[in-house]
Amino acid sequence: MKQAKQQVLDRLKDKNVPGTYHDQTIEQLVDGWNWNLNIFEIYDEIRDWPKRYVEPVLEYAYHYFDRDLMVKELASHLCVEVEG
Repeated sequence: MKQAKQQVLDRLKDKNVPGTYHDQTIEQLVDGWNWNLNIFEIYDEIRDWPKRYVEPVLEYAYHYFDRDLMVKELASHLCVEVEG
């Protein structure tokens, strides 16, 4: 399980997310959410993004936060599937 999580994190972490502060990488963006934003603030930040940006960010966040159910519910609400 840990190896699969690490593979997802490694695959997605260096992708840039256009439109974020200085076109942050996914890793920088999600790490900035840690302990700073609740799930509703995350939703407010990403709800208007194109799906092609939301999908990798939420997949990364889902694994980054150890398969957190709130992230999975947010992904489901935004019609995005996360692995696991």
